[in-house]
Amino acid sequence: MWSSNSDRLGWYQRYLSGIKAYHDMKVIDIQKCEDILFTILDRVQQQDYRFQVDYSRAHACFDYTIRTQFDELDMEVCLWFNDLSLRVEESCDTPYIADGISHQAVPKKGVAYLTVPKESESKWTGSDIFHPLPESSQCCGHIVPGRVINVLKELLKGAIVYCQQNNFINPGDVNAFLLNFDGPRLTLVLRNVTKPLRVNIIPVLRRATAKLLENGFQNGHSFPETTSQTTPENLDISNGTYYRWRFCFERPMWKLLEKADADGGHRLDSLCLLDRIKTDHWLPGEHKRGITFNMLKMVLLWAMKFFPAPEDWIDLESSVYRVVVVLLRCLALQNLPNYFMHEINLFQEDFQAQFDFQAIYEKVEQFADTPEKFLQIHLTHLLPAPRQHIDSYLKMLLQIQDNEGLYWNTAYFDIILNKFQVYHVPDADRIGAMQLAWAKTTKLVTDEGCSS
Repeated sequence: MWSSNSDRLGWYQRYLSGIKAYHDMKVIDIQKCEDILFTILDRVQQQDYRFQVDYSRAHACFDYTIRTQFDELDMEVCLWFNDLSLRVEESCDTPYIADGISHQAVPKKGVAYLTVPKESESKWTGSDIFHPLPESSQCCGHIVPGRVINVLKELLKGAIVYCQQNNFINPGDVNAFLLNFDGPRLTLVLRNVTKPLRVNIIPVLRRATAKLLENGFQNGHSFPETTSQTTPENLDISNGTYYRWRFCFERPMWKLLEKADADGGHRLDSLCLLDRIKTDHWLPGEHKRGITFNMLKMVLLWAMKFFPAPEDWIDLESSVYRVVVVLLRCLALQNLPNYFMHEINLFQEDFQAQFDFQAIYEKVEQFADTPEKFLQIHLTHLLPAPRQHIDSYLKMLLQIQDNEGLYWNTAYFDIILNKFQVYHVPDADRIGAMQLAWAKTTKLVTDEGCSS
């Protein structure tokens, strides 16, 4: 049992061990569901070669090693088009209406069109997923994601019936009632060992990622200015609105995180621990959105950027706090900038409920203030006495507004870590930068009427 403050680091490790105790069994259940999906998608591919089955699911397998809760699963279906001339463009010079669906051509970061150049028009004329544009347009037409979804929906329905009739899947394994609803998602409900599992079938067109990774990770400028120089051609895309595709960042996130702890640090352990805390304690209000696993991964990428030294991640407690302080800052500003394309705010996704900023911020702040309350595995475990508290000065420091990105840097976060007594890095340059930032923020906070 936990009984003293001297065991401070131990209760982080015990909680993490408790999380992982039944982890392998959960993954086995998920993989059984994957087998059912692969059977259905294999039939889809037999019917239409454009929809390819990805049996490797490398980045999903990586997530399995970290995630602690599997209420929902994404299954990507790779699109294969025999046309290398297709281009991804972020705007459309010719607004149009097709299939009775309203179309807004206002440029927005994070979504794009998949265009067919005029020299390739003959390959796509008459295609069920192609929409032609007037001759005055810069391209001959678009590959419409809404039509791709409609084609895949009908293929899934037919594949499920076929697999059931031929005893490839058991009766009751799949519930396809959600396929009857229109929208950007194709969702199946699978029978699982513990409770039904919702699976989102997502068509994805994969692009090159090497340049994206290089630019994203070496970006050294302040938030919110974008400097990654990412181009649409470097990104995977999946269905977004009926007309426009959405940029996908799952694969580049995986590439940056898969070897994050090669130096023996606790970056991924902190992600695993916080994913469980999020599931158990950071639930949003009714009909509102909360933090997702992908959001936590993006926060970890930013934390790794701000704290690149191995010494920052040498113990689990300090590692957790490095992720938490960045998360608190994002919640305070109501902006979680995409690591690869900074103009995109992950808190503001289309077709999603409003994010519950106030409630989630308070819950994360409570964890940062007294984490031992959240790390209790069983009621019989005696928790150590509270070690720290967030005072009014730190509250104001966390919530300083920042239109110019002055407080989106290592020195600012080092100050907050120091206030939480989890800094522990004897780096003269960083300490000097922290002291300079401390003088500026102290004056600012004091001017606003809060004494330390």
